[in-house]
Amino acid sequence: MSTYKIFVTEEGLEKDLTREDVVEMLRNDVATVTFIKADGTERVMDCTLLNEVLSQRVPEVPKGEKPSKKKAPNPHTLAVYDISADGWRSFRLDSVKSLGFPNSIFTDEGITYPTFE
Repeated sequence: MSTYKIFVTEEGLEKDLTREDVVEMLRNDVATVTFIKADGTERVMDCTLLNEVLSQRVPEVPKGEKPSKKKAPNPHTLAVYDISADGWRSFRLDSVKSLGFPNSIFTDEGITYPTFE
């Protein structure tokens, strides 16, 4: 199992985290993730895997319809729900510079998503 050195903002230190650690954090909260994109630019993204947000924002597959076939996940990337883009995005875990958990997230529409502890 691979570990990734990620700076956790609230703790003020770099930690060795596994993919499963990051998934668990995102299932429990909304996070601000700073990472380097494939083109070398830095990106800051407010994202989550929190069911309370996903159930409001991600449409369910209607009964009788099958979801598209999923390919095997890359163990070094993570698909997350990007709050600002209102859609799914992914990033490489080895490109993450920091991971933070702010008290609230503000979008262009002024919507606040409280974080859950």
